[in-house]
Parts: sequence; C-alpha cells; structure tokens
Amino acid sequence: MKAAAKKFQGVFAFVVTPTKSDGEEIDDACLARVIDHQIASGVAGITVFGSTGGIGSFTEDERRAVILKAVKHTAGRVPVLPGTGAMSTAEAIRLSKFSEDNGADGVLVVPINYWRATEDELYEHYRAIAGAVKIPVGIYNNPGTTAVDMRPALIARIAEIDNVGFVKESSGDMSRISAIRQLTNRQITVLNGNDACTPEAIAAGADGWFAGSCNIMPRRCVELFRIGHDEKNIEAMREYFQPMFPICEYMGVKGYIRVAHTACDLLGRSVGQTRRPLRMLNAADRRYLQALLENAGLMKAEAATALA
Repeated sequence: MKAAAKKFQGVFAFVVTPTKSDGEEIDDACLARVIDHQIASGVAGITVFGSTGGIGSFTEDERRAVILKAVKHTAGRVPVLPGTGAMSTAEAIRLSKFSEDNGADGVLVVPINYWRATEDELYEHYRAIAGAVKIPVGIYNNPGTTAVDMRPALIARIAEIDNVGFVKESSGDMSRISAIRQLTNRQITVLNGNDACTPEAIAAGADGWFAGSCNIMPRRCVELFRIGHDEKNIEAMREYFQPMFPICEYMGVKGYIRVAHTACDLLGRSVGQTRRPLRMLNAADRRYLQALLENAGLMKAEAATALA
C-alpha cells in the first residue's frame, strides 16, 4: 500500500457546516463543538466540505476559513481531509494548496459536475491537483450527486499518480470496491461513501467509511466499523446495522445535508439551517425522521451529548 494511503482508514466524519439564524453566517463556535463531539465519539478523521458539508453552497473564501478553523481546532488529534473539489482545476488547486499550507493531512477532490468531462480530462484534472501538493489526494466518486461516474478502470488509472492515496466510492455498487482493490493491487485505501450500503462495503473489503450519518449517530458508526472491519464479525455487524439502516436510507432519499441538519436539531444539538436554496426537512418529513430516531433509540442516547 502507498505510504499516502496507510493512515486513512476507519470512520471519517463528513461533518455539516454549522450556520447561524437563516443559514447564511457560518457558526465557528458550533463547528468547534461538532468537531469535538466527533472526536470524542471515536472517529478516525474529519472531513469538511463533503456533500453533507454543503460543498457547493459556500464561496472559496468561506471554504478557506472553515478549512483553517477545522485544522486549527482539531490540532492533530485526528487527520483532517478537507473537500477541495471545485468547478475548475485552478480553484481546486488553490484550495488544495491552502489546505496543505495550513496543516491538512490530505484532500478529497470531487470532480467538476456541470460539464461532462471526458476520462482524459478527469485524469488530467487529478494529475494537476496531485502535482501541486505533496499531501495525499483522494478521488471522490459520487455519481448520485455529481452525475459523473468514475468507474474502477479510471480510478485505477488516476491512482497511478504518485500521491493519489485513497478513494471515496459512493456509487453503491459493492463490486466496485473489490474491483478497485484488485486493479490497484491494493495500493490505495478504498473508503465507502454510501451509508446505507456500509455493511456490504466492509464485507467487500472497504478500508474505511466517509460517513454523513456520523452527524446523527457517530458512536454507532464507529462501533459498526469496529465490529465488521476490526473484529471481522460480519453477521454481528449486519445485525447491529438494522436500526441504523432506515436512517441511512432516508438520508439518501431526502438528501444527506437536509436530514443531517434536521436530525441534529431534533437531537438537541442544533447546527443551524442549511444554506439556501436548500432547506431543512418540512414538518411531515421531520416527524417521520423523528420516528426513525426514536425507533433506533437515538433520541435519548444521542441527545444526552448535546453540543450546547
């Protein structure tokens, strides 16, 4: 395995970007509490500006400020892997270099998602970013959000670039985890990014999990991974996941960011409103989510660790 890949294993929290009032002003104090809560819950690392963090809703300057805050506040307790994907290679390079210069341990790069880039264009995009920094660069395949599907052969090609060290595979096709591991000769870390498929991803050989559901139930995410990955007890992992699954599935149906913000509010640790045009769940969906949380026993267990 590449040296760039070795430390990126386990559960990485895909944290929300907390806001004040109507969702416009970033809440730095709440971000610090979110990070502390995740680390206390046992996560292996922190990612700001994944999909659940609202990567497309914040300006470059705002993203720089949050990345800086996250790295400084985490203070080396766990790795920080900011999402630095952007609509242009130049902006992705700027954000990646800023992350490196300010102490991030790696960067996770989602591809451009407005124009349909060719495979050669995507390869050159990642090659340029990886060539601009020395920290590990991660490939972020999330076709459900970006409409750009990087298949295992392309991921393996990009993984040949020296400091490309890991991939977040979110397609939900578990055969791809095995395929990527084989095509790269297990030289990069493969992390699951589709929460509802996590037990099957771990069973297929995933080295880690970028978990949006960590915003809701971080301790359970960490324990699930421990049972399945560390103890290799696949059946116990699947049983443990049963009450988690409806919540993870609902995140995919209604949108990770909407469900995460609403769930945090229901659990007594509000992270503010989502930034427009996205909004938290409506009243009916909120009641449905509350029932899911209650059925999973989370209303008492997680609310006991309120952030404020």
